[in-house]
Amino acid sequence: MIAWLTAENAPIASCDTSAYCQARKRLPEKLLQQLFGTVAHSLEQKVTTEHLWCGRHVKVIDGTTVSMPDTSCNQLAFPQSTNQSPGCGFPIAKIGAIFSIATGAAVAVVIDVLSTHDVKLARLLYQFLNPGDILLGDCAFCSYADLIFIQNYSCDAIFRLSQARKNQVERSRRKPLSSFESIEVWHKPSTRPKGLTPEEFTSLPKTLTVRVIKYYIPSPGYRTKYVTLVTTLLDPKVYPTTGSFGMNVAIKKVTN
Repeated sequence: MIAWLTAENAPIASCDTSAYCQARKRLPEKLLQQLFGTVAHSLEQKVTTEHLWCGRHVKVIDGTTVSMPDTSCNQLAFPQSTNQSPGCGFPIAKIGAIFSIATGAAVAVVIDVLSTHDVKLARLLYQFLNPGDILLGDCAFCSYADLIFIQNYSCDAIFRLSQARKNQVERSRRKPLSSFESIEVWHKPSTRPKGLTPEEFTSLPKTLTVRVIKYYIPSPGYRTKYVTLVTTLLDPKVYPTTGSFGMNVAIKKVTN
């Protein structure tokens, strides 16, 4: 704004942000939440088929943290990290969000204390998915239960394979589709994960069919890296791994 005013030979406004910060503090939280949802919904209404991937909406899920002023109220609601000495850290909140690849807007956000695992926040966010959405996430969300929970919302998922599932994958039944992808049948964990209630664990089916895809990322002068993806998109003809609409191309665009 200052550069534009200078170019127009107009009076330059003050760079002091004090008034802006004071006004922002007076905004009620409910108003911000309403504006947040309205903007995301309005942008989604403008999405056309050319912005979709294989004719479907792709949403990304991830988590992050934010610090806030060191007040007694904030410390009580969002305690600082236990690794920090009392009085030496700031209150920190954990945020989970789902945002649209087509619009870049966050369509849902949940906030909790720092010690909350990303998966716990994710399970509060699945309800905001629309039928037919494809959810993209990193290995933190790649669990047997979460893939099923997402399917229960008539959605699909593409997650990076978690190392914690390595032993389970080795025990699965495989049907190779090519040298870099296969259809696999995963088995329900023998013990209930801590994040699931007994009722949720009991409701899980005994097996889950997924498609596992491995692709390589060559970097001149560096060791070639490979990424293993797990998805509930089982049809390689409808959801190919190569070409302009290929799954590996779509993932690379997001990660870049």
